[in-house]
Amino acid sequence: MKKSLGTYMLIFFLAAFSGVIAIGGQSIYMVHRILQKTYSIEEESKNVAFVSQIHNKTYNLVLAIHHFIIDSDEKYAGRATALLTEIENDLQKYIQYEEAEEESGNSESSREELRLLRLLGDNLRGIRGIVPVFEDFARKKTGDVQRLIYLEKYAYNIETLTLEINKLHFEKITKKVEKSQGLLSFIFTLYVALSGAGLLSVFIGYWLHGRYIVKPISNLAAATQKLSRQGLSFRVDVNSKTEIGVLYDSFNTMAERLQSKEKQLVDFNRSLEQKVNERTYELKDAYDSLKKTQNELVRLEKIAAMGQIAASVNHEIKTPLNSLYMNLQLLKKQVAQCGGEDSYLKKDVINIISLIDGEALRISGILEEFVRFARFSPPDLKENDLNKIIADVADMISQRADAARVRLQLKLSGNVPRFMFDDKKIIRALINLCINAIHSMPEGGILTIETTVGEDNTVSLKVSDTGTGINAEDIDKIFQPFFSKKEAGLGLGLAIVQSIIEGHGGRISCASKVGEGTTFEALLPVAGGIPEAKEQYQ
Repeated sequence: MKKSLGTYMLIFFLAAFSGVIAIGGQSIYMVHRILQKTYSIEEESKNVAFVSQIHNKTYNLVLAIHHFIIDSDEKYAGRATALLTEIENDLQKYIQYEEAEEESGNSESSREELRLLRLLGDNLRGIRGIVPVFEDFARKKTGDVQRLIYLEKYAYNIETLTLEINKLHFEKITKKVEKSQGLLSFIFTLYVALSGAGLLSVFIGYWLHGRYIVKPISNLAAATQKLSRQGLSFRVDVNSKTEIGVLYDSFNTMAERLQSKEKQLVDFNRSLEQKVNERTYELKDAYDSLKKTQNELVRLEKIAAMGQIAASVNHEIKTPLNSLYMNLQLLKKQVAQCGGEDSYLKKDVINIISLIDGEALRISGILEEFVRFARFSPPDLKENDLNKIIADVADMISQRADAARVRLQLKLSGNVPRFMFDDKKIIRALINLCINAIHSMPEGGILTIETTVGEDNTVSLKVSDTGTGINAEDIDKIFQPFFSKKEAGLGLGLAIVQSIIEGHGGRISCASKVGEGTTFEALLPVAGGIPEAKEQYQ
């Protein structure tokens, strides 16, 4: 049977409200009693003041009688009579008040106070009895000294009685104050106890709220996150008989439905993906085969075209170029043998012949480079040590590098194995890359050659410089034949390097940043290489 959290909370709040009402009523009652005690203390204080006033008036009465005896002044006699009458009237009213208090059933202190008040009245009557005697003494200048002694005795008795009466009042005040303090102590104790109980109730309420409301909701939120991360198979334990349990049941039901739908969707996607993959694989195979065939045809067509162009160029240009070169040599020899006074003309002719001779040789060199590129032969694979080849190339170009203020730096890995490659073609490719790197550093710099063992059974060969770099728009064109930014050169150097690397079954790439330098990386396949290199060249 499900139970409502609202019912539990209503019971808790009603209990708390009832407790507050009960404690509030008790506190109000205690405060009312304290106020009553305060009013009683106020009345007793008035009584103390009244008795003290009687004492003061009695003192003034005796003082007036003394002045009358000494000065024989009638005003002191009148004043003494008036004070005596006033004191007697006040005392009579106070006695009547205390008698009324006694009749109302007050404590025994009222009876004791009445006794003292009556004694006080007797002493006042004694003083009234001797006042005429002092008037006679003032007229005759003679009197009874014993009367003066009685007067002092009455005055002393009145002072003693007023002190005793006030003592009774002070005792009453003390008792009332003690009772008020007891009530205050009880209220304070009640406050402390209720504060502790309130704190305990707050703690218990907080704990219950956290355990039965906040924690289940937090668990449900965490379960939602786990459901999203770990999959729809996650479930929550239902251990609550309140609305939280209903919420947990609904969550589990929702998760089960989602899991069922997801399974259906996954099965459908898997079937669809399998069909798509099968078709894609077939299409990819067909495309790769077609692309490979197309590239091979293009390559063969280029090779055939380049071969035909090379044969034609070699036949059509090389023969007249050789004839031109031989005739230039003959002409140069004949001019040298000719005499004559005009030596300046002879020198100019010789210079022109030398210039034509140099250009003919340059054309012959370009033609030979083009023919070599067009008639690229397959590599002659032999087992070689790549690090040793690099060290030899570094020795070859060291003088040219020193002349260009370029520092050579070799970083050759000792893990590079011996493997099959054409050392002559690799040397040619390295020299081309190094010469290009030196040309890119007109102000000098650092030329780094690095070897490492790459992935997929390959060796990485990097040639890096700190030169001017290559523009981003030219990166994709540098390996194309006849592309060059230099005024001199045919633009076949990097094309030859690419042909050499790809002829070994490898690939070459370039990374460059203008103003920082360029790095060429060639990946050469290792087939049946020796695991350890014999030495490392630095």
